[in-house]
Amino acid sequence: MMLHLFSLAVLFGELTSKGVVGFAPTSLNAPLIKWTTTKGFSSQSTRRYQSNDEDEEPELLEKLMPEEEVDWRTEFSERMKFSDQEMEELRAKLKEEIVDASINADLEEIAKLKQQLAEEAIASKKRMGDASKLNAQYGKQNLMEKIDQMSAEFLGSNEEFREATKRIAAADQMAATSGRGVDWGSWGTVGGLDVVVGESTDMPRLLGSVDSARRRGEISSDADGDKPVVSENRILVISDEQKDKGVKRVMAELSGLLDKAFESDIKIDTYTPASNIPMGGNSAQVALIFASSLNDRSSLESLLGRVLKRTAPVAGGPAGVPPSHVVIVSSLGTERTNKMPYSIQNMFTGKLDKLREIEQSIVSISRGRSDGGKMPLDYTIVKFGDVANDDGNGSGESIEIRPGDHLDGEIGPNAAANVLLQAIAFQPYARNSTLCAIGSLPSGVSVETSVWNDKFVCLSGPEILRIEAGPGAKDDDKILDPKFEQLAAYIKEWSTAYEGDRKGTGLTTPVLVRNSRKGPSEFDGVISREGVRILFQTTNTGDRYKTASEDKAAEKERNSGGSVKKSSDPAKIISKARKEGGVEILVEKTKDGQLRVRARRCNMDHKTIVKEMSEEVILSSLKKAVKAWVEARGVTGF
Repeated sequence: MMLHLFSLAVLFGELTSKGVVGFAPTSLNAPLIKWTTTKGFSSQSTRRYQSNDEDEEPELLEKLMPEEEVDWRTEFSERMKFSDQEMEELRAKLKEEIVDASINADLEEIAKLKQQLAEEAIASKKRMGDASKLNAQYGKQNLMEKIDQMSAEFLGSNEEFREATKRIAAADQMAATSGRGVDWGSWGTVGGLDVVVGESTDMPRLLGSVDSARRRGEISSDADGDKPVVSENRILVISDEQKDKGVKRVMAELSGLLDKAFESDIKIDTYTPASNIPMGGNSAQVALIFASSLNDRSSLESLLGRVLKRTAPVAGGPAGVPPSHVVIVSSLGTERTNKMPYSIQNMFTGKLDKLREIEQSIVSISRGRSDGGKMPLDYTIVKFGDVANDDGNGSGESIEIRPGDHLDGEIGPNAAANVLLQAIAFQPYARNSTLCAIGSLPSGVSVETSVWNDKFVCLSGPEILRIEAGPGAKDDDKILDPKFEQLAAYIKEWSTAYEGDRKGTGLTTPVLVRNSRKGPSEFDGVISREGVRILFQTTNTGDRYKTASEDKAAEKERNSGGSVKKSSDPAKIISKARKEGGVEILVEKTKDGQLRVRARRCNMDHKTIVKEMSEEVILSSLKKAVKAWVEARGVTGF
């Protein structure tokens, strides 16, 4: 409005100066003013007020007012007269000024409105962002409250049962430590066979094969005269120090370790592959074979054909029993010949390919004997890198053990000897397994039994993932650990996503979700353990798969033109359900109070095809779930 008034004022002044605007004299009610100049003061003939200031000087009025009287109304009226054309121009110009003033005012208001809307949009976006963060935090808090509620309900409903289980386990442990434990099955089951322990006062020692002790009585009764079976501790070593310089350093350390490990003396018989090896391995319990001393697969088969033969009593002597455990020392990279640097090592001589054939041969021989009626044979394949000259002078061990062929690096002679000792005599999970090892163990540094057990527990399954989840509850007086119970309940809730139609899980293979049957184990260093098993199911695609021999047989039948007579009522063949594999998720609390989540393969045998893509989908989801749980625990402080 101020802009409108200002524009009109300017226009009026401009018209007045030009004599454009005029008013009729009769329309003015102002009285006629006449001014008379006097020496003392200016008087007004018709005035409305009289100044009371007698001392005011009239010089200013004398300068402003003319001496003669002025009728200003007459003079103003004369100047204000205008024609019709001027009147039209006046109206047009006045209308234009008014329109321009109105438009400018509207534009200014629009600009202010735009600025106000922009500021409100920015403020609204900020409020939405803050609200989104608050909603996410609120949702996370609700999730943890739900987990806490489920855990509390679960603990409350099972508290009495769990406390009773703990008391039973404690009583069983006391019975075992006091010498009243069982002898058979002390190691549990490995590869479907029972493992037998040897006599000891401080810790169990295993020498020989699983189930072999049961068969000794049968072999003894078959011998003429019921002569006793040879049962002394003996190890047969097959090596060639000329082909592998590291063998001598490893065997020097291993001989001393074996003497210290067993109360009775252990005899070590060392032969080269070309020497006259005794039939039946001279009744040794273990055959330690360095694959570098053999030429190829046929060399191993010929060697074992002689060593594994059972010998009859000679000249009234005892019956002999061949080795029931074969340990093959191989090299890293036999399963990675397509990757550097192993592809270079294998390029010219095919060294790694030959070692891989030897590994496959011992696995095949072991499985063939377990399926038949022969003496059971365990195998262990241990893969080392280059053997260093020594283990250094460090203050601690740095031995790393993994299943399969996944590590790179060299190993010290003392570290290699200790790994072999554990695989031969102390670790049941090393039976019928393949492992690789690197690192060092300086002389004078000892490793606790629990540490060795934890290093070898990864061979059970084998283990394919391990995630540390932080410490458990600090109150040792509680029988139940709330953190462990919550994590176990959380993993079970996570596993329900794979039940039913599996939509959104990424799995193409149908699965079943079942609770784990694997309980806590003092040998594994686990005081609490719960989990689930995700079992793969048979698919039509797998059933349709045929081997090359099956394809040839089918083609031969088709080419015969149907000349082969078929029974009108074929006999039904009933076979065991094939094991399709699976992933077992275990939530564990170790003896040192730490929580961890492990994933291992389950529901497998040597005919099972590993479903790596499905395993990767499950493991990827498990990593995210455990990470979310650990981060949430950090936020809540519990």
